[in-house]
Amino acid sequence: MAADKPQKDFSQQFKDNPRKALKGMIEKGLLAEDPEIIANFLLHTPDLDDAAVGDYVGDGDPFCAKVLQHYVQNFTFVGLGFDDGLRKFLSAFRLPGEAQKIERIMNIFSSQYYAHNPNCFRSADTAFKLAYSVIMLNTDAHNPAIAKRRKMKKDQFIRNNR
Repeated sequence: MAADKPQKDFSQQFKDNPRKALKGMIEKGLLAEDPEIIANFLLHTPDLDDAAVGDYVGDGDPFCAKVLQHYVQNFTFVGLGFDDGLRKFLSAFRLPGEAQKIERIMNIFSSQYYAHNPNCFRSADTAFKLAYSVIMLNTDAHNPAIAKRRKMKKDQFIRNNR
């Protein structure tokens, strides 16, 4: 049971401050300061807080951007419909609430999805616009703070994506 305690301590530290927790692991020599290794660590380490993973990979720091790139490269979207690819990707972590972080994450996802399915869209930018729009539609539909009369309608969604 005692062997689980360091993992639980790290998991809590990561939830509280992902950058500081990872820096501590690097300083202790338990993790290499390599974006690919950290991306694999984030994807394959059990009990990491999903929201903290999303917050970390969505950070605008250049190192975090490299981690995000490697993180997304771990996903294969070949032959998956766009909705299934997006669902697969988003099941691995929780999107942060900040629009800029969501944009960074969706941009890299869209590039990877397009690379795996080049005939689905005209460009990665088109995939990005749809991914971001779907996220905003989902937020609009499920956010209790948005009054029912103000929720986006089908025609509004279509008009926004022309």
